[in-house]
Amino acid sequence: MMKKVYLILFLLLSVGLASLHSCGKYEEGPGFSLRSKKSRVVNTWVIDKYLINGNDVTAIFLAAYGEHALLFKSDDSYEFNTVPGRKTGTWSFDSNKESLEFQESGTATKYDQKIMRLTANEMWLWEDDGTDKIEVHYKTKSPM
Repeated sequence: MMKKVYLILFLLLSVGLASLHSCGKYEEGPGFSLRSKKSRVVNTWVIDKYLINGNDVTAIFLAAYGEHALLFKSDDSYEFNTVPGRKTGTWSFDSNKESLEFQESGTATKYDQKIMRLTANEMWLWEDDGTDKIEVHYKTKSPM
C-alpha cells in the first residue's frame, strides 16, 4: 500500500515539475525563477552579442559605437552610457511583462523591445524596426 502512495506522489511531483518547466514567459527562458522580473532587469548591462537579421555584427557594432553600459535603476529610470555620449529616460514593462518600454528624457519618442531571455546575468532583447530585426544579448557588467 505504501509503495502505491509513493508512486502516486512521485508521479504527481514529476508532472508538476514538468509543467513548471514549460510555463516560462520568455522564448529563451528561464522556465522558472524565484527573483522578480524587475529585480532581474535592475542591473548594469553590457553587450555580449549584437545580431541584425540573424547575422552576428557584434565586432562591427562595438568598433563603430564603442563599448557602453545600460544601467536600469529600481526607480524605473535608465542611463545609456556610450563613448559618444549619455542618454537617460524611463523604462517599464508592458502590461504582460513581455517587453520593455523606453522613453528618452526630453523627447516624446517611445519604443519597446521584446524580452527573449531574462535571467540574473543575461537579458536578450529583440525589436523589428520595420527594416531589420535586431537582437541584442546583454550580460551583467563584471565588477571592476
